[in-house]
Amino acid sequence: MKNILTFLGLLICTYTSIYSQSVLIENINLINVETGKVEAKKYILIEGDNISKISSEKIKTNEKNPTVIDGTGKFLMPGMIDTHIHFFQTGSLYTRPDGVDMTHIFSYEDEIQFAKDIIPDSFKRYLRLGITSVMDVGGPFYNFTVRDSIAKKNLSPNVYLTGPLFSPYQPKAFSKLKDVPIAEITTKEEATALFDKMLASKPDFIKIWYIDGKTFPAEKSYPVVEHIGQLARKNNLKLTVHATNLNTAKLAIKAGANILVHSVRDQLVDNELIRMLKDNDVTYIPTLIVSRNYGKAYLGNPANHPQDLAFAHPTVYGTLTDMNRFSDEEVPERIRGLRKDSQRLEERYQKSDSIMLLNLEKLTKEGINIATGTDAGNIGTMHASSYIQEIEAMKKSNISNIDIIKASTINAAKGFGLESKIGSVIEGKLADLVILTSNPIENIQNLNTIDEVIKSGKILGVRNLIQETPEQIVQRQVNAYNARNIDAFMNTYADDIKIFNFPDELSMSGKEEMRNSFQSMFEKVPNLYCEIKNRIVLGNKVVDREYVRFGERYSNVIAIYEVENGKISKVTFLR
Repeated sequence: MKNILTFLGLLICTYTSIYSQSVLIENINLINVETGKVEAKKYILIEGDNISKISSEKIKTNEKNPTVIDGTGKFLMPGMIDTHIHFFQTGSLYTRPDGVDMTHIFSYEDEIQFAKDIIPDSFKRYLRLGITSVMDVGGPFYNFTVRDSIAKKNLSPNVYLTGPLFSPYQPKAFSKLKDVPIAEITTKEEATALFDKMLASKPDFIKIWYIDGKTFPAEKSYPVVEHIGQLARKNNLKLTVHATNLNTAKLAIKAGANILVHSVRDQLVDNELIRMLKDNDVTYIPTLIVSRNYGKAYLGNPANHPQDLAFAHPTVYGTLTDMNRFSDEEVPERIRGLRKDSQRLEERYQKSDSIMLLNLEKLTKEGINIATGTDAGNIGTMHASSYIQEIEAMKKSNISNIDIIKASTINAAKGFGLESKIGSVIEGKLADLVILTSNPIENIQNLNTIDEVIKSGKILGVRNLIQETPEQIVQRQVNAYNARNIDAFMNTYADDIKIFNFPDELSMSGKEEMRNSFQSMFEKVPNLYCEIKNRIVLGNKVVDREYVRFGERYSNVIAIYEVENGKISKVTFLR
């Protein structure tokens, strides 16, 4: 028996030495998000999932061959947190039929399934961009499967979430669904029933969609909102509330809101709201870009931000120009109205944007806990790649870089009661870390200089984290073509790319020749747009029938793309 126990002990030690290798980061500049200072020449030891030691001196480990990362000249910060996303939405034009009903083009049932299918892919995109925690603030009960099953079976950020939104009304588009993302709750009894059902799935927090309208004024639904707040407090759950007006924001806090997930955008915040935010320790998530992104997609004119072109799911992002291929007869009346007069919408956005930015600046100066959140999944707001765009929007409020970095890390953790686990680089916390080549305190764009991401102590190898299919790579080049972005376009091609006219007439060879040709076209040709009429995928080959608009001219062409090692290596055109 003694010999058996000795053998088992040796076996356990061997297993531990093989599978629990520690990570040692040496001589790195540590961004202390609590103090806002950079601490030079730090040594960090990671053992298992957690940070075990931080020192100004070299650290010796008991392990013979720890993984060592040379941090010389680099910067270490905690993994970032997106406090406002929705996995039941993809970000595509077809993901919110209550906003614009295009179900005659793409069924909502197919969109729901597509949203489920791409969740593991979205996980990797979040991690690739240094976002190691996400908060899904409202979706169907399937959300709990995302957290409890899909996230556990896949490489993923930390996933925190709730179930369906409590709401005074339910959009008609959701009424026929068996698993609704938004539930119409008009009585305390209905609220209790949904709360108890949700409680069995152990939500991380609760969400109310507190809408103020003519048929459901905020004051009328307040007793139910207050009741939900009482249920949340009784069960030690944070209450998050969508309240975009000054009046509803105050009522939400009065009812027990811990987190406001949107800006107040109808008027400037007053001293009463500031006092309420402070007295009740309420976190404020600005969520600045989401509304405008709806309008851009409705007009088929996305912003084509470099992060979207490089890291958004290509199929999803490709839908944002789909309105360009639909006639007035194929689109809802509101889209026809926008096409005739988009200026009115722009003026509305400009007004609300200016109010939101002034409110963010004022609340930051007042010391309110601000957290970064995108509302990713809504039409035009891509999972993961929208994060830096939200940060850029926050920067327009004149708040400092360190305030934004805090909002994206420790403030977000504090808002959701997770500061003991995530949000800063502290001994004992989860080793969710981002290594940058440049200092984001000096320039917030340096958040784009990700050299490596560590999730729960595991080095991810971010450069190879996202492995796209040939179809996705081809679609990414189509997106870049329609954006007329030569760098994003050429990034999808191999250095030795060859372009042929069918069957074997060489048209172009090498990136330099191709860049010169397409750059000139991007600069000179107006109304450039490529619509994919049909697509066939055969292994590494993607065959597209393309309808291309060149100014006033049109062309039908078949393009045969061949993809090798993640790049387009050959294209053959049939005209």
